[in-house]
Amino acid sequence: MTLPPASLPASATLLGKPVGASQNTMRLLGYASEQLGAWSSAEAARSLGLNPSTCFNIVQTLVAGGYLAPAEAAKRYTVGPALRSLARQLVAQSLDLSPVRPAMQAVADRWKVTVTLWHRRSANRMELIAVATCSTAVNIQMPVGQTLPILVGGMGRIMALQGGLSAPQLQAAFDEVVWHRPLALDALLAQARQAKRLGWGLDDGYMHRSVTALAVPVLRKLPGAPVEYVCSATMFRHQYARVALLSIAEALRPVAASLAAIVKD
Repeated sequence: MTLPPASLPASATLLGKPVGASQNTMRLLGYASEQLGAWSSAEAARSLGLNPSTCFNIVQTLVAGGYLAPAEAAKRYTVGPALRSLARQLVAQSLDLSPVRPAMQAVADRWKVTVTLWHRRSANRMELIAVATCSTAVNIQMPVGQTLPILVGGMGRIMALQGGLSAPQLQAAFDEVVWHRPLALDALLAQARQAKRLGWGLDDGYMHRSVTALAVPVLRKLPGAPVEYVCSATMFRHQYARVALLSIAEALRPVAASLAAIVKD
């Protein structure tokens, strides 16, 4: 439902003077989020009772910020990646991860690794949303809320081909990373193809030369949907032989399945 012109929720209490441009922008974002298909600036202006020129300028500002995106049809628009990312972040913050935490901790304790859940924050960043650390005297600490480039770690081998990145986005994400071991984009993509085939990805000292990280994707039952969540295990390099890494990856699959049930929509 779209707010009528110059209106605010009844519960809102203004401490200062309302800013008309901000109100119109909020209303336009609300309008955009309710549309099932692409729409034009003129249609939005009529629906919201805005001056067509004012509406057009707001639309172009939001397009420049990534909150709206041009549709294939000329002069029509849809929700943009920045607004979708904001919505995903709000959903992630509201997730009840308590059902998955015991399984995370069990894997961390069994294999003496740090188990993490990552959520895609933007086109080229992942955010840590949950962590389980083993109880050994020396372990790898990772604070919840930190972000990493989307292509690092085992998750990078998942996201490179399964994260819905366009070729320019993939190149930009790759250029953002300072690799601790030499790695070319072609080599990363070869590792990503192997990860897609095996169902788990491995970063063996590229993110950090003393760390190995493997990851499995959280697969929601949406055909063709890009991967948005990843479950990972991080350990000291050479802590385990390759055959053990396969066992750890298998141990992560139930964790990923539990998370998939939470974020199924």
